Amino acid sequence: MHTITTTSLNRLVSIMIDSIPLYKYIKSYTAVIWLTLTFFLGMSAFSYAQTQNKKQIKLPDNVSSPMYREYAPSLNAEGNILIFQANRGENRQWGIYETITEDEGKTWSDPVGVDSVNNYGSENDLIGGPSISYDGNTLYYFAHFDDGIGAEDIYYSTRIGDKWSRPKNIGAPINSKFHESFPSVTADGQQMYFMRMDTVQTENGSNCFEIMVSHKQSDGTWGEPEALPAPINIGCEKAPRILSDGRTLIFSSIRAGGKGDYDLWMSKLGFNGEWSEPINMHFVNTNTADLYASISASGEDLYFLNRGEVDPKVLKKYPEEKGQEDIFTVYIPEEFKQYKNKTIQGKVFDIVSKEPVQATFTVRDRSTTEKLFELPVAEDGQFALVLTEGSDYEITATKEGYSTTIFSEDLTSLEHYEREEKEIGLFSTATLNLEIFDADIMHKIPADVKVKSLTTEEYLNTVNFYESNKTYKLALPLNDKYEVTITKENFKDQSFQFDLTEFLLYQNFEKSIELEPVKIEMEFNIEDAVTAQGIEAMIILHNTDTDERIAVAAEKGEDGKYKVEVRDGANYQVEVRSPRGYSFFSSKLKAGTKKNFDVALTELKPNTKLPLKDILFESNSSEIIESSYRELKRLVKLMKDNPNITVELAAHTDDVGSDRYNMKLSESRAKSVSMYVMQFGIPKSRLVPKGYGETQPAVANDTEENKAKNRRVELMVLSVNN
Repeated sequence: MHTITTTSLNRLVSIMIDSIPLYKYIKSYTAVIWLTLTFFLGMSAFSYAQTQNKKQIKLPDNVSSPMYREYAPSLNAEGNILIFQANRGENRQWGIYETITEDEGKTWSDPVGVDSVNNYGSENDLIGGPSISYDGNTLYYFAHFDDGIGAEDIYYSTRIGDKWSRPKNIGAPINSKFHESFPSVTADGQQMYFMRMDTVQTENGSNCFEIMVSHKQSDGTWGEPEALPAPINIGCEKAPRILSDGRTLIFSSIRAGGKGDYDLWMSKLGFNGEWSEPINMHFVNTNTADLYASISASGEDLYFLNRGEVDPKVLKKYPEEKGQEDIFTVYIPEEFKQYKNKTIQGKVFDIVSKEPVQATFTVRDRSTTEKLFELPVAEDGQFALVLTEGSDYEITATKEGYSTTIFSEDLTSLEHYEREEKEIGLFSTATLNLEIFDADIMHKIPADVKVKSLTTEEYLNTVNFYESNKTYKLALPLNDKYEVTITKENFKDQSFQFDLTEFLLYQNFEKSIELEPVKIEMEFNIEDAVTAQGIEAMIILHNTDTDERIAVAAEKGEDGKYKVEVRDGANYQVEVRSPRGYSFFSSKLKAGTKKNFDVALTELKPNTKLPLKDILFESNSSEIIESSYRELKRLVKLMKDNPNITVELAAHTDDVGSDRYNMKLSESRAKSVSMYVMQFGIPKSRLVPKGYGETQPAVANDTEENKAKNRRVELMVLSVNN
């Protein structure tokens, strides 16, 4: 904070008095003093706020403990996981530790050792330089293990739930027979920066290293490392840390402009592929070695190593200790901030089972379609994407056997750091909603649906029929091609292929199939019952299965012969309407049982008898059953087409019951038929109802079938008035 002195105050007052344009509005010297003090105190407050922002804060003692030495802090993208190196092991052995914050760094959990790494080698193995990937799924570090290639090698472990896998040597060409350490990987996972020592070189008593970079190849392997050019490598560098934007590099170097030992420096990779002249991070550097800095994706705070005096209690217990290192954090001034980022993190899961899906993100530039990078998702489905300002991104999440999700992020005008939580649900089966229609009448019909995998040639048992909407649902695993076959008796088979091997965004599909009924041609021969001469007549076919009607006009025939196309296997009610002077005909027909249908029409003359088919009554009643109305309407039509005839409506019974009862019942039924016909405008004078009881059986009443034949209503022509 600035201090107010007499000299500075007098000088400021003098300047303000000499400023005539301002002073001419000031009425007293006291007012000038008051205004000056107000201005200066305001500036002091602003300066104090800036100072507070730059205040270095040591992490809590449970992390930066006075009992131990902490090195190389590393943060994930969200900044809630901190990995660091410390001598917290037995006999002060060095190892890697993890701590978590849930309140933006105000407090941190007690550090937990990464046991799978710390306990991997022998007690004296050196382990350090940890760097957690920005998505939090991979931990990089260096170690001296017996299975190494050189003096110290770079290793990595992958996160499995809340644990880490055993160390895996990253191998050549990154590791060599020399020393490699302090790895740092870009947020997109495409570049690894690390330091190498192939020859011993010192500067002011400090070992010097060279900063290297390796680029991931198209096959997923690491390419041959290259030394970064000047102005990065100029002689004595170490401990690189590439920030989440993939372009800002913090590293330590002994060079001109520093404070004598290793200082922290920052350089940015330009879009022309050249590194900017490094700038000294003076706000944090000291006269001692300044190393191992880390910044979260937000770019607000710097975590770094700060050296101090050994705690006397530690020194008493461990007199060989030479120094004390702790992790501090400080707000980063604007001129040292990286490019602005947006982090998108969350989980990829199966939308049905809710289990995690280990998918892969592919990130492209939407304007050029150039593939920028791929990022695998952890086994538990967790991911963190870090996207840098200046581009319009297309992000695709894919997994073999699963659907694809695409979304975009336009960061061409990103104004500040952004963070988004995103849950991504993928599905492994698609649903085909299949509707099957009768092609002639466009009514939904049930059918036999079979699905065959064209990969395995096996049939799937994944077809369900829903009666409520007469729809089939086919649950089909992705990444396969299918052949769907629909069959139905008396319909033509139909099949189609359904390809689920391609890019798939949607889970539900709909398809309609129109099945063509199999048709056959029938010939109807209409003739005079006596002369056998052909007669012109109208033929009406009523399909009782579908309620479809076919009407064939009388003039369509030739010599009483009519050809009609009908559905094979369908049930028809056949009605032949004769020209004036002839009876009508009705019968049932199942198409396909025969190709020819002969109909003999009787000329309407006195005493001509015509049976009325399917006239039914309630048991022991004269009430006509509704299904009889079709035949009775044909009778009405006959009476209207032939207004010159008078008919008798004769009702008959079987021999069950007394003669008297049957006679009375038949009379009532004959009257019921007469009353029904009269309501359609047929005069009562043309209808003579009469009951005959059981007196005129058509056949013997010796079987139930014959008794049914005797329970009938007949029409007999009484007179024809020309």
